[in-house]
Amino acid sequence: MILGALKWFLLLNIQNTKITFIRTLESCYLGYALNYYLFGFAGDVIKTLYISKNNENKTGIALSVILDRVIGLICMGIIILYSMPVILNVFSLSETYIKNYKSIYFYYFVLSFLIIFLILFIKKILNSVRIKNFIINSSKKYKNRIIKTMFNIIDVFFMYKNNYQNIILNIIISISIQIIIAFSLYIISIKTLIVDLGLISHTISSVVVQILGIIPISPGNIGVGEAAFSQIMYYMSGYKILEFASVYFIYRLINMVFALPGMFVYFFSIKRGLNNDK
Repeated sequence: MILGALKWFLLLNIQNTKITFIRTLESCYLGYALNYYLFGFAGDVIKTLYISKNNENKTGIALSVILDRVIGLICMGIIILYSMPVILNVFSLSETYIKNYKSIYFYYFVLSFLIIFLILFIKKILNSVRIKNFIINSSKKYKNRIIKTMFNIIDVFFMYKNNYQNIILNIIISISIQIIIAFSLYIISIKTLIVDLGLISHTISSVVVQILGIIPISPGNIGVGEAAFSQIMYYMSGYKILEFASVYFIYRLINMVFALPGMFVYFFSIKRGLNNDK
């Protein structure tokens, strides 16, 4: 929870320096709780409204939530890409990755090079005066409100060009959070199923479940996450039939217990607002 609030605060602080970390933690806690009890991104919408209250640059604050989510998805994608040799081995799609370790090293070298190149390329775009001026001129040229709003939204992203290190830190924290989630599931599996399938298997499974969780099928994707995790772990374990669904269910229960107090943040906010009005 603290790491999740910190990585969002790094982006929020660029948009509005008056927003404190405590306020960010309150908002993040509220959104985290509601995401477990409501559909889809309802928690994100409410936490955005919560932290935008009495603050300027509401568009920038809303975009920080979207950017935070996008970075999280990119990090999960990076984890999947780095896990491809393991995935290919599990599904027996390639014998090369097992017999020829040079191919694995070459794959990781190329992948790392492409990721670094992409980061530097995005940094180059954000620092481009020509692209910046083009967007500003285009926003003044078009009178259509929708098109004008789109250019204004793109223009907000250029605020990050002087705080690129914040985005890098956000990426590092996002990957760290995924490892912590996977390690939690790994510990639960060892203690309940008395089987050690390795941290990598749990990392791949938890990341895929979170990506699937974007689709709002049920409140907090209850039932869907358990089924998806169970199915993926079934493949990762070499087609062993174990109670993997119970592992994810226990993990969810623990999270729901710690998320429940976040609902009271909203009531504290109302009380604080009434006191301020007085």
